[in-house]
Amino acid sequence: MAAVISSTVWMLPSRTNDSTTAGMTLADSKANVMKIVMAFLNTPGKYLIVGTGTPRFGSKALAGQALTDAIGYKDWVLSYVSQFVPVVNIWDGFTEAITVEGLHPNILGADFISSRVVPIITANFEFPGIPLPTDAGDVYSAIRPFGCLNANPLLAGTGGSLPAGVNAAAGSVLADGYKALGSGLAGITTRWFEEPAAYGEARCIELRGKMAAAGGYIYMQPTANVIQTNLAAGDVIEMVSAVEIMGSSRGILAWEAELTITKTVSGASSTFYYRSMDKYQEPFTMPASFAGALETQRSTID
Repeated sequence: MAAVISSTVWMLPSRTNDSTTAGMTLADSKANVMKIVMAFLNTPGKYLIVGTGTPRFGSKALAGQALTDAIGYKDWVLSYVSQFVPVVNIWDGFTEAITVEGLHPNILGADFISSRVVPIITANFEFPGIPLPTDAGDVYSAIRPFGCLNANPLLAGTGGSLPAGVNAAAGSVLADGYKALGSGLAGITTRWFEEPAAYGEARCIELRGKMAAAGGYIYMQPTANVIQTNLAAGDVIEMVSAVEIMGSSRGILAWEAELTITKTVSGASSTFYYRSMDKYQEPFTMPASFAGALETQRSTID
């Protein structure tokens, strides 16, 4: 099947909560899932991918009938549900090491699930991706609807702001039109520099020292807020960021992309946060080395 851009693809990853819900049987789970499947099949422009669910480990592990039902559900999705909608096997290969606490996937688990889901999406649907900027003028306009909302999308220049709170070493530089914010970094020094990237400049932060107390953080963001007046109602925006960590030990708690929108609601200023991670990810210490992409939830302009 082919889906047009106005269509929506949903994923039902798991029935894991059913495993710990009193009175919930495998038959109940199957009946509920099939009602969801049929609802999607009968709704034009809405498409569904069903996942097998993932194993549980440690204090979250299943045993006895609950484990048997979880495995039975996985097999049922692959053998039966696959006759109606695309399905994805996220059970096989999923390990405790890619969870936060034995149940919820950490950033490596999310990467694992994505690696299984993306081929299913590309094989069954035709959705345009969100291209990253490739030239200095790749800024949003009527003729560049996929352009960046922030100026200087290729992170050129060295005129950015590095205040005292980030403990920047002498000679540190940041891209034009960007600023850094830091807090709780006692014991840590940072060095900010640039390296050539496929397009524009990669912005690098070198961390040295030992943090005196937990809870320190660093932000990098545009100096000026993006004004929504050049966006129309119904436009969809998100933040995307490429990230790479290169180190010899695990010391970074999380690396997160965040889109913050402030607007007037019922006469008062309200702030909405769209993030690439959630509370289940944040307790997980990042690997010593990691490369990937961060993508926030999407916000629809009203």
